[in-house]
Amino acid sequence: MRRIAKVLGIVGGIVAVAWAMRDRFISVATSREPQPPSFRSEPRGQVEPVDVIDGIGPVFAKRLAEAGVGDVRALAAASPDRVAEAAGVSAGRARTWIESASSR
Repeated sequence: MRRIAKVLGIVGGIVAVAWAMRDRFISVATSREPQPPSFRSEPRGQVEPVDVIDGIGPVFAKRLAEAGVGDVRALAAASPDRVAEAAGVSAGRARTWIESASSR
């Protein structure tokens, strides 16, 4: 009888320790899993103006809007030559703006 009580005590102790440590086991296991991809989407109807891009102020935004590049999506889809000509800047600067718009 004492042996059974001793075995039950040991098994119960192991179960109690495992139960107490379950949060640690679970958090370690979930931290190794890859994170799911996150997709950013704009709410419908909300257009992001081009002046949110670094280096584009009100003057360049107005020039781009007159050329038909009024929002970030249009800027990301435009060619560097078109943007450079419309804004009156170098092609390198236009590429930088387009890359910034594409990453938003």
